[in-house]
Amino acid sequence: MRRDVILRIGVKLILPFILVFAFYVHLHGDYGPGGGFQAGVIIAGMIILYALVFGLAAAKRAVPAALVGRLVPLGGAAAE
Repeated sequence: MRRDVILRIGVKLILPFILVFAFYVHLHGDYGPGGGFQAGVIIAGMIILYALVFGLAAAKRAVPAALVGRLVPLGGAAAE
């Protein structure tokens, strides 16, 4: 994993753009296709990409279980 410098730098550069696109899809859901589910899938894909490149331990440090536990009820409340 230490020799994948180009892959690690590329992923670090593209992750913020993926997050901004997920917010755009979420906010654009009122006017066209998109919404909370699609945005959540994009963010989950971003976390999976991070875990594949940097390892599962790094992904667990970046997105702790306590944060996920707090965000899950918000997703259900947003559906109302």
